[in-house]
Amino acid sequence: MKKVLFLSLLPFFVLSQGVLIQPLSHTINTNNAEINFVQTNDTVAFFTMIKTEKNKLESKIYSVTLKNKTWQEKELSVYNFDNFNTSNICFSDGHRIFLTICENGFLACRTVYVNKGSHEKFNEIPYFFSDSCLTTQPFITQHNLQTVFYFVSDRKGGFGGLDIWISVVDSNGNFGYPINAGNNINSAADEITPFYNKQEGKIYFSSNRAGGLGGFDIYSSLGKLNFWQAPTNIIELNSNKDELYLNFFNGDEGYFSSNRKGAKFQNTEHCCNDIFSFTYLTDSVDTNINYNEVFDYLPIKLYFHNDDPDFKTNNQITTKSYKDSYVSYFLKQPDYEAYNPDLANFFENILKIQFNNLNKLLERLIVDLAAGKKLEIQIKGHSSPLHDSEYNKKLSQRRIASVINHLIQFKNGSLKNHVDSGALIIQELSYGEDRASKYVSDDAGQKNKSIYSIDAMKERKVEIVDIILKK
Repeated sequence: MKKVLFLSLLPFFVLSQGVLIQPLSHTINTNNAEINFVQTNDTVAFFTMIKTEKNKLESKIYSVTLKNKTWQEKELSVYNFDNFNTSNICFSDGHRIFLTICENGFLACRTVYVNKGSHEKFNEIPYFFSDSCLTTQPFITQHNLQTVFYFVSDRKGGFGGLDIWISVVDSNGNFGYPINAGNNINSAADEITPFYNKQEGKIYFSSNRAGGLGGFDIYSSLGKLNFWQAPTNIIELNSNKDELYLNFFNGDEGYFSSNRKGAKFQNTEHCCNDIFSFTYLTDSVDTNINYNEVFDYLPIKLYFHNDDPDFKTNNQITTKSYKDSYVSYFLKQPDYEAYNPDLANFFENILKIQFNNLNKLLERLIVDLAAGKKLEIQIKGHSSPLHDSEYNKKLSQRRIASVINHLIQFKNGSLKNHVDSGALIIQELSYGEDRASKYVSDDAGQKNKSIYSIDAMKERKVEIVDIILKK
C-alpha cells in the first residue's frame, strides 16, 4: 500500500504578507487528485490527474494552455501509454522527457524517458529498472557543467522510507550509478518530490519528518549533489495537511499540490490534492522610511498554546524561539478543532498571517539597519488568566524571550550584531494576565473555555506594538 501512496501521492485564496497562494481554476482542479503541475513556457503546462475508473485508480498526464491569463480546458497529453499508469512528467533535460510509468495498478513503478518529438514508445534507464524497488518523481537539471538527475526511491542503502537519490549524467547521456542525497536531506521518514532551483542553488522537497506543521511539508536546502546544508521548513507555503510537488516557473512564482482546506473533494474533505499557485510579493525598498506608514499593520500579534514555551516552569527565559512555538501550536490544531470546529480560520488566517507579518518586519529591519538606521522595537507579553498572576508574568517574559530568540536567529543571525551594537534596541513590557479580558475563564476544569476558546487563545500572545526611528 505504501508504494501506491507514494508513487504519485494520491491523497481559496490565501493572501499573507509576503506570499499569495490560490488554487488553480476548475479547468484543472476537480474532485479527483491533481499533482505535479509543470509550466514549460508562458502558455503551456502539464500535470497529472488521478481518478477512479471502473473501481480502479487511474493516473494520466494532461496538458493545458494559458490564453488571456486563463487556463483552458485540459487535454489528455501524448505522453501516456496503453496498459500503464503515467505521472510525474519532467522536461528539464531539453531533448528527453522523463515520466513515471506503473504496471499492475501502482505496484510496479519506474522512471522512463521518451525522446523529444518521438513519443510513441518509452526508453528504459539502466539502474532504474527493478522489480524490487520503485523509482519515481524524476527531476533533471544542470549543476554548473554537470547534468544531475534526481529521483525518489525505496532502494537499499537509504535512511528509511522513501529517499531522494541522484545520478550524474555524462555528456553522452549515460546515467551514473545512483547516489543517496545524504542525511541532511533524507531521514527515517519519507522525502519526496525533489525540485532544484538553479537561481538559488537550492533543492526543494517534501517530507513528513517530525517537527513539521503536519503531513508533508515543503523544505529547502542549499548545496549540490550529496552535499547539502540542514533543510529549512518553508513555513509560509505549508499547512497542517500535505504540500507536495513544489515547482518554480520563474524566480517568484510557481506551483505545488496540497489537500489543504479549499481543495476540492467528492465525499471526504482533505482526501485529494489540488494544484495551487504561489507568488512571492516583493516590495521596493525606500530607505527614507516612515514607520507609521510602512508598518500600518502593527501591532503584530504572535499567539501561543497554553503555558508555552516550557511548560510548568518559573523560568523567565527560554532557549526556544517563537518559530518552535508556532510550529508546535499548528500541530495542535486537531486538538483545538475537537473542542470547536470553527477554529480553522484562526490557524490559517490569524496565527499564520501574523507569523508571516513578523518575518516581513524582520526582513525590513535588516535592510534599514544595514543602511545605518538606529531603531527601537517595543514588545509586550500577555497571558490568559488560567494560572496565578506571578506565574503569568514569568510566562509572558518567556514568551517575549522566545520572540527575541527568533529575531536574533532570523536569516542566520543577520540582526544579532545590530542588537549587540545597540543599533537595534529591544524594549520589553510584560503584562502577564493584568490586561486579560474579564470574560476569559480561569477555571482549569473547563478547558473548553480556559484553554480552547477563541477568547482564551487571543489572550496568549506577544505583541510587537511599535518601531521607533531613533535620532
